[in-house]
Amino acid sequence: MKLTTKISAAAVGLLLLFSQIFSVWNLTQTQKMRMGSVLNSELTRLCTAANNFSEDFWQDHEYLQNEQGERFWGISRFRSKYGANAVLYYEEEELSNNSAYEFDLDYLKKHAEDLAELKKYMENSVWYGDDPAVIIGETGGRRLLISYMQAGNTKFGLLHYQDVTELYTEIRRMFLRGVVAMIVLAAILILVLSLIVRRILRPIRYLSGAAAKIAGGDYSVRVEERGRDEAAEVAKSFNEMVRQVEEHVQSLAATNEKQRRLLGALAHELKTPMTGIQGYAELLQRVELSKERQQEALGYIEQECKRLSRLSAKLLQLEELSGESEEEVRTEKKTLEVEKLFAETKALLHRRLAEKKLRFETEIAEGARTVEGDEDLLLSLLVNLADNAAKASDPGGMIRLTAAKEGIFVSDEGKGIPQEELAKITEPFYMVDKSRSRQAGGAGLGLALCDQIARLHGWSLKIESEPGKGTRAEVRFSGR
Repeated sequence: MKLTTKISAAAVGLLLLFSQIFSVWNLTQTQKMRMGSVLNSELTRLCTAANNFSEDFWQDHEYLQNEQGERFWGISRFRSKYGANAVLYYEEEELSNNSAYEFDLDYLKKHAEDLAELKKYMENSVWYGDDPAVIIGETGGRRLLISYMQAGNTKFGLLHYQDVTELYTEIRRMFLRGVVAMIVLAAILILVLSLIVRRILRPIRYLSGAAAKIAGGDYSVRVEERGRDEAAEVAKSFNEMVRQVEEHVQSLAATNEKQRRLLGALAHELKTPMTGIQGYAELLQRVELSKERQQEALGYIEQECKRLSRLSAKLLQLEELSGESEEEVRTEKKTLEVEKLFAETKALLHRRLAEKKLRFETEIAEGARTVEGDEDLLLSLLVNLADNAAKASDPGGMIRLTAAKEGIFVSDEGKGIPQEELAKITEPFYMVDKSRSRQAGGAGLGLALCDQIARLHGWSLKIESEPGKGTRAEVRFSGR
């Protein structure tokens, strides 16, 4: 059952319950009031008749010689003045019955109803003598209001009855009409409440539909934020949740794509040296070579093994750095001399510089002789930048390392990098000239490692280049 139907049914059910309780109470009160009115009329008439009968008796009693005379007088007077709904008693013995029923006076007196509850509904409920005996009985499918009263200080008593069947029937009809009206009203209320609740719950249906689309992978879905009620607040929170989920999914997708490219590139990079190593190893095992050819094959195997070792080391370093936070790196920072860092960089690149006869110049400005950072990471940063500059430089060229207040700069006079490639060169395994990079022993990981080291120090790495005029790598300090 839908929520709209549940709410509507519950509301209508409660309304009908309270309405029915009120209706029953109201009909009960109405019945008491109407019965009180009928009873008041009957008792007033009975009291009047009893008083008149008593007065007539005392006016004529001196002419009545004995009990037989009294009985005869009573029957005569009763039949001349009272209708078919009355019965005359003498010393509680029936004398004359004008009605179509037989009444048990002893039973009537023994089971007479308490009039105290009905008196508050009765007007002018004052009569002479004792309270009358009253009972409502049922016979032959008819309800009778029966009342008995003694006729003053005489031996006579009068019984009168009134058929009140129609009163009960009317009350029952009113109740049935009320039930039918309530059923019709309930149907109308269910329809109206369903429409109202459906409109109120419309934002929830929108949320449900949006959630289904999101479950299907559509994270661009948003729900409309209408008004300032709770539904609008839920819609706002839902949209914010979807936005964060979308950003998280996009971030995971980007990371997944990056890892996929990293693994693909790694597999490609490992394939080339491994193929060469396998080929030369098989050649050495199966073919007798001269010592010169053997040395050449072993030299190639050694060269490719070293290349694989460097590649593995850079990958491990890049992976370790990518998992560290800036807070963890700060605990290892200390004040370092820039001149010493430049000297160690030159020493580590001595062989590369000598092979291409490159000049290595340094320049340190006043106020930039020290830097705060991790010594191993900064040395790796400078070596990678300077090594890239050496690879890109022609024989006899120059590499310059400059330290200033705003940062450290590494520049060369090499071939330069096209503008459309600059945004990609810090991505792992990305190489502008893949054939030249492999020949020089590169794998496209150096600048990615440099960018990660700079970010972990709170710095930024920027590459500026122009084809034919060289490249300038800028490591800029934040806040300086």
